[in-house]
Amino acid sequence: MGAIEYPTRISDTEMRLTPAAQAKFAEMLAEADNEITGIRVFVSGGGCGGMTYDMTYADHSVDKNYDSVLEGPGFKVFVDPIALNYLQGCEIDFRNSSFVFNKVFQAVGGKGTCGGCGGGGGF
Repeated sequence: MGAIEYPTRISDTEMRLTPAAQAKFAEMLAEADNEITGIRVFVSGGGCGGMTYDMTYADHSVDKNYDSVLEGPGFKVFVDPIALNYLQGCEIDFRNSSFVFNKVFQAVGGKGTCGGCGGGGGF
């Protein structure tokens, strides 16, 4: 039995970042400590659609043989294969309004299981 291989790159059909999200990720990473290499998007149980979607900073401990990456100018987003399965078709958008940072996960063609209610945890 051979080793399991995971995709190393995240495609636009798997998970998409709006230009606003890309700019915010790049800004956050430019201001982060040197040991931060990107943003990790993850899922955990407990949302109204069954899962909660959130993110945190990723450091040098990222497993390049396990995690998939979505990379752009000034940012890298890491997702493990289990979370990527739940994030299929997700679009991540960032919207600033009245000094409030709002994170919106929107299911594209989904049934609300991607945090379409905006119930993702705070970052």
